[in-house]
Amino acid sequence: MSKAFNACPLFDAHKSFVRLPMAIKMLDGYPDSKLFLDKICKQNPDAREDFLYTQSFLKSYSRKSEATFRGYRNEVERLLLWAWTVAGKSVIQLKRPDLEGYFDFVHNPPVAWVGDSVQDRFKTIGGECRQNKNWRPFVGKLAKEDRKQAMVEGADIKVSKDGHSLSHEAMKICYSAVSAYYDYLTDEGYAFGNPIPAIRKQSPYLIKGATQKTIKRLSDLQWDFVLECAEQAADKDPMHERTLFVIATLKTLYLRVSELSDRSNWQPVWKHYWQDSDGNNWLKVLGKGNKLRDVSVPSALSPYIERYQRYRLSLNSSFGINSAMVAKNRGSGGMTSRQLRRIVQDAFDLAYEKMVAEGFGGDAKALREATTHWLRHTGASQDIATRPLKHMSDDLGHASMGTTDQVYIQSDMKERAKSGKGRDV
Repeated sequence: MSKAFNACPLFDAHKSFVRLPMAIKMLDGYPDSKLFLDKICKQNPDAREDFLYTQSFLKSYSRKSEATFRGYRNEVERLLLWAWTVAGKSVIQLKRPDLEGYFDFVHNPPVAWVGDSVQDRFKTIGGECRQNKNWRPFVGKLAKEDRKQAMVEGADIKVSKDGHSLSHEAMKICYSAVSAYYDYLTDEGYAFGNPIPAIRKQSPYLIKGATQKTIKRLSDLQWDFVLECAEQAADKDPMHERTLFVIATLKTLYLRVSELSDRSNWQPVWKHYWQDSDGNNWLKVLGKGNKLRDVSVPSALSPYIERYQRYRLSLNSSFGINSAMVAKNRGSGGMTSRQLRRIVQDAFDLAYEKMVAEGFGGDAKALREATTHWLRHTGASQDIATRPLKHMSDDLGHASMGTTDQVYIQSDMKERAKSGKGRDV
């Protein structure tokens, strides 16, 4: 079986599936993908049915969040490309040994299947979606600090693709997505059953045990610097009022960045910030699984909200309850998750430089690796000791208190080690 990459991407982004009519057409406007599928069908006529059922499967997930769709799209597309070009079979011809071999392949893909960076699958040329030759089903890992340093120095970014392997969490997602896919094919009468649960039980890649993963969060000192730098930047230049509002809100309300971003099915606006009859403040957000929830807003956040609202009103007298919660500097509407991450990264960079300048270089290092999600973990980790677990779980948007307990109580191993050092024999 060849491990060279001689395949073509098949399925475009979420927005293309949202627009896709119920009577699904065969790769109209995607000439390279159509040519690739036609070539595959000459050796394996069932590939056309594979494609159509997979397209229908993904269409059903396009009604969910973009992130959920993207995860399932990535996994089933990998399976199709592997089945056709490596195993030389239709997905319904794959037996248990084949699928076990597939998961081995996914866990440690060959270099030819690994790209240097995240790439769009297609490029629009002459009104058609043409294959992006740089796209690959997997992307090599590069530490955030190394990537940033290479950009500062103007050097080429070197990504090691040798020995690339998927993490335990990534493999869990892979098994879940492929299992859901085979359930769908079985329900539709195309496949004869779902072999994935039995394979997953014996998987060497899903490690069970009590080992805890330390949550990634900012220390109290790092957070103090991040907030202070954002406040100073906003005091000097009102354009940074947005930066201050974003980091204060994400951290204090334990929000995922997507919950503050503009999406196809949800646009955060100021009427989502509301007050009940008892004077309590709330923010309505759309979370994972398209679930609405109201997050309690503490009084301490009010000054940050009010100063950002004053800034917005100074720019536009028509600013009101239907205005985007976090607005673009240019154009209209809210901001994407990518744009919000860039704002947070700028705040982290300011704090890093200040910490180094003031002699806290060792403590500042984590800010080079920090991501937007660290703000959610930071806020929740600070509050978990003083708030009831049920209240924390509801504000975080967790399906159960067990998730909150596992993530924010059992996982903070540094605190556990600190409290355990003084024990007597």
